[in-house]
Amino acid sequence: MASWQAKVLNSVLSYIAKPGMHARGTRLSLADIRRRLLALDSRYLAWPKGLVSENLSLSHSCLIHYRLEPGAAPTPRIAIFYVRGGGFCFKTPNAHGRFIADLCRELDADAYVPDYRLAPEHPFPAPLEDVLEGYERFLSRWSGPFVVMGDSAGGNLAMSLLLQVKEKGLRLPGCAVLLSPALDLGITGNSERLLSADDPLFSIESLLRLRGAYLQGANPMDVRASPLHGDLHGMPPMLLLAGTRELLLEDSERMALRLRESGAEVEQHFLAHMPHVFPLFEILPEAREAREFILEFIQRRLM
Repeated sequence: MASWQAKVLNSVLSYIAKPGMHARGTRLSLADIRRRLLALDSRYLAWPKGLVSENLSLSHSCLIHYRLEPGAAPTPRIAIFYVRGGGFCFKTPNAHGRFIADLCRELDADAYVPDYRLAPEHPFPAPLEDVLEGYERFLSRWSGPFVVMGDSAGGNLAMSLLLQVKEKGLRLPGCAVLLSPALDLGITGNSERLLSADDPLFSIESLLRLRGAYLQGANPMDVRASPLHGDLHGMPPMLLLAGTRELLLEDSERMALRLRESGAEVEQHFLAHMPHVFPLFEILPEAREAREFILEFIQRRLM
């Protein structure tokens, strides 16, 4: 049974967030939606206390180094390379900053976040190129243990990054954590299940719109866009988290199965009645439960 907080959140998402791709019956541009999300993010979510950032320049974007203020935490023992989600088109710095700050406090960690270019202005593969360049810059600065994380579209980019890292012979993380990842832009799963999903946040229309804005005619079966179909041999231990009300749930289920078939260590937690990327909603008891799964998994693998 979902908590009362989760029931309220699902209702809010269904009646306010889900119709947000439109306004008064008019379809909003993705640029307009981006501006609205950024305004809401900064207005209603305060920047986490004690978290400071430094921008490291990349060719077309930057890598953000997040750290807790001196005295707020000991010297970092591990690092988190975190790829933020946002449907390839949006970003919510404060929402993600709060989540990342909590992880940094609990794990005595620094975090590195690629501020990749966004679609539709910069379609596939530009965001992934930025993430890969950010990862290479990260490796030049950090030699200790680390985890790669990503949520939603960031989960797609994080998984695609791991495939690229393996192909290029770069250093892989000690483990990886994916939250509600979008792993199959080819949409090759069970279409009946997809159409019947009771997702409080995404509709089929919005999912296809964001997918189209990112791909813009590129082959959706390219493994850089649909990492579910890549060669998963040699992947690090991985934790997959998702909610059972998600359109994208099957992506996580299929990835867990494919990872096991490829010999990788994988753990999964699919929490009943939870919406997309629910661990970011810190007010939910289920989010706190999911965060415990994440912390325990990382601690067991890296510490």
